[in-house]
Amino acid sequence: MLLVDNFIHADMHPGNILVRVAKSKLSPIGLFKSRPHVIFLDVGLTTELSKMERENLLKFFKAVALQDGRSAAESTLRLSRRQNCPDPISFTEEVEKSFEFWRSTEGERVSTADRIQKLLEHVRFHRVNLDGNVCAVMVTTLVLEGWQRKLDPEYDVMHTLQTLLFKKDDWAESMSRAIEGVVAP
Repeated sequence: MLLVDNFIHADMHPGNILVRVAKSKLSPIGLFKSRPHVIFLDVGLTTELSKMERENLLKFFKAVALQDGRSAAESTLRLSRRQNCPDPISFTEEVEKSFEFWRSTEGERVSTADRIQKLLEHVRFHRVNLDGNVCAVMVTTLVLEGWQRKLDPEYDVMHTLQTLLFKKDDWAESMSRAIEGVVAP
């Protein structure tokens, strides 16, 4: 939704999401089934990201996927047009320490949601500014990761994130050019 459509529904809970499955007859050879459609309700809390916000957020998610604390901290500091963090060096050092722990045997057991929550605690403590659109993405990410854990505790969200982000570069660039070509004046 974010990477392909640049659409963020910031009020994701079970009451706002429906799945519609068409009841259609299968073709004679049984190969063509209809695909389910996700329907979002109450879209009063939605947003889109600017090109710069998307690029910075993508760099942040890549740093998280690579478990690169320094890059994650530096990307976080770029997630606001007006950054007023009084001590970016201390912020970066604390984020790096968190990532070092998460790479340890004990730290590997920490869920993705708990990691993001810890990062947001660093953000709050160091008074790092995050633009509202970016906050909407972070909150939505936390909610979705929580759902994912309840629906399938064995699912590895970090592996999926790595797959999406590192196979997406060429695709994202060509998709971006195609979209700009369609909507260009």
